[in-house]
Amino acid sequence: MLKRVATVGITLLACLAGTGAVAMPAYASEPECSLNCDGGGSGGDPVPPPPTSAPTPPPGPAYNLQGVIQLESVGHEGNWPLRVGGIKVRGYSRLATWGNDRVDANYINVRCSATVLAYVSNDYDSENNGALVDVTFWSPTVPVTGAPVQSRTVTVRCTHHAEKNGVNYDATSTAQFVIPE
Repeated sequence: MLKRVATVGITLLACLAGTGAVAMPAYASEPECSLNCDGGGSGGDPVPPPPTSAPTPPPGPAYNLQGVIQLESVGHEGNWPLRVGGIKVRGYSRLATWGNDRVDANYINVRCSATVLAYVSNDYDSENNGALVDVTFWSPTVPVTGAPVQSRTVTVRCTHHAEKNGVNYDATSTAQFVIPE
C-alpha cells in the first residue's frame, strides 16, 4: 500500500512540475524609449508596425490531374441457377486548369484494374500531347444467382499520371460497384 501511495505521489509531482513549466506565462517587455517613440525624438528608432497581412505562400501546382471512374453498364449471361454477371467501367485521366479548362499534357496515362473475388482484369492507355486518356473494359464475370453481396462486389482502382512542362502529376481513384443478381 505504501509503495502504491509513493508511486502515485511521485507521478502527481512529476505531472504538476511539467504542467507548471508548460503553463508559465511568457513576459515581454516594451521597448525602452524616452518621451517620444515616433522617430522624431531622442528615444531611438521607432518600433516597426506589425505586418498587415501574412506572407503569400509559394504557388502550388499549375494544373489539376483529375482521375475518374464511371460505371457504364451491367451485363449478365446464362439463366438461373448458373447466371453470371459483370460490369463495364470507364476510367480516365484528365489534365485541367484549376478553372476546369482542359490542358494538353506532354504525356498522360491511366492504368485500371477491376477485382472481384480472386479475379482481376486490367486495362491501360497513354497518349502524348493530349488532355484526356481513358479505358473502358469489363470486370471479370462471377456467379451472381444467390451469391452474397461480398461475392458480387467489384473494386476498381486506377492510377493516373501526367507530365506537363517537366512537372509530374499523379492521382489515384477507387470505386466499388455491386453486380446485381
